[in-house]
Amino acid sequence: MASFESVLSHIGHDMKVFFTGAVKVAQAAEPFVDIMLPGISTLYNTTVTAIAQAETASIAAGAQSGSGAQKLAFVVSAIDADFQVYAKAQGITYNSTVVESYVNAAVATLNALPKATV
Repeated sequence: MASFESVLSHIGHDMKVFFTGAVKVAQAAEPFVDIMLPGISTLYNTTVTAIAQAETASIAAGAQSGSGAQKLAFVVSAIDADFQVYAKAQGITYNSTVVESYVNAAVATLNALPKATV
């Protein structure tokens, strides 16, 4: 039977592989995203990077479970200034609920990706 630490190490490795892949997918999709939603690709890539950083930090802290609110707050804080610029340029009403909804949608798109093979 694997030790708890080795299980966490394995989970952490899988998450790192997944989010590294997710960042690459987001970067590859940027030109297509820009065609469909002009101006959002940079914000989306910034968001995916912040999500990956939040996940990596929670893995390092051993707090993957139950830290959704903290990870959301981290990502919202990381992208807030960029989101305000995007919202103003697009005529979108800016408030924290809109930013949180956007981040949750970005997380949902990443969660929809198939699990990376290691």
